[in-house]
Amino acid sequence: MKTRTSWRATVIAALVALLITVVATGCGKTGGPKTTPNELQTTPTSVPSEKVTVNVYFLRGEERVPVKRQVDMAGPREALLELLKGPSQAEGLSTAIPEGTTLRKCDVLEDGTAKVDFSREILNFGGGSARITAIIDQITKTVQANDPAVRTVAITVEGQPAEEVLQP
Repeated sequence: MKTRTSWRATVIAALVALLITVVATGCGKTGGPKTTPNELQTTPTSVPSEKVTVNVYFLRGEERVPVKRQVDMAGPREALLELLKGPSQAEGLSTAIPEGTTLRKCDVLEDGTAKVDFSREILNFGGGSARITAIIDQITKTVQANDPAVRTVAITVEGQPAEEVLQP
């Protein structure tokens, strides 16, 4: 009787280990890290994340220049957040985007459109059509550089289309 009980426990443990292995490997999908049941038990709960690079567009005079920034996660949203931080003093560049501007929303749709919404502080640009063009170009280039599927960037300011509210 003792042997039969331990045999059942061994079979159940093996089936559980197999199930955990199948789930952990994504049911045969490739591309993700694969783990074994032993690794699941010994993996620490907090794994340090590797930094990834995003491209952000700032200004050198009137020219838009890309700058690489290290962030925790790649994508247009993270790149825009870096754009809004502005250039560092060491970079020696400038930005047309007014200080205090925040990103309210960033969604990339399946049709290749990125919808980005900013706070009203973006309206404090000081006037001029060249400045508006620079703001739009910095945002558009930054989004498109960080998601090759994006073909169009729709910019809004607190829900209103930029072309209606960003006026010289």
